[in-house]
Amino acid sequence: MPTAEHDPEMYARSQAQRAQWERDRRVEVTLRPLKYDYERGPDGRPARGSDGKRIVHGKREKGIDVLCALAVVREAALDDVELVILASHDSDLEPALDEALDLGTAKIETFTWFDRDQPHRTRQLRPASGRRLWNTRLTEQEFVRCWDPTDYR
Repeated sequence: MPTAEHDPEMYARSQAQRAQWERDRRVEVTLRPLKYDYERGPDGRPARGSDGKRIVHGKREKGIDVLCALAVVREAALDDVELVILASHDSDLEPALDEALDLGTAKIETFTWFDRDQPHRTRQLRPASGRRLWNTRLTEQEFVRCWDPTDYR
């Protein structure tokens, strides 16, 4: 999630999207703030522009994979959850699959974006234990159908 200070338009869009998605009571959106890197002056402090604001040098996501891993394990451990689907290809999440399988009674599934023209580039998440999971492959056509076409401006 961008900050209102550095990117007010994108901040407003993210808030509008969250509000729209959470109209469905089954959906809970968790946003993580972006981490901003600032230009530094000779004294090591953040440099400021003519408007008095810190000058952003870059921004990056932090903690998303940990948040996803925790959610997979937490949901799999709930008595009233029968199925957890993990939509990612981030191999950092593979230990969470093992933990979810060990702690919970929920079935764990994954899905993968699949390019028929380049099947060797498809990577399915697998538990380190070697246990098998159901994996659904989504083609480009199915991927496009997953997009949110709403203009949140």
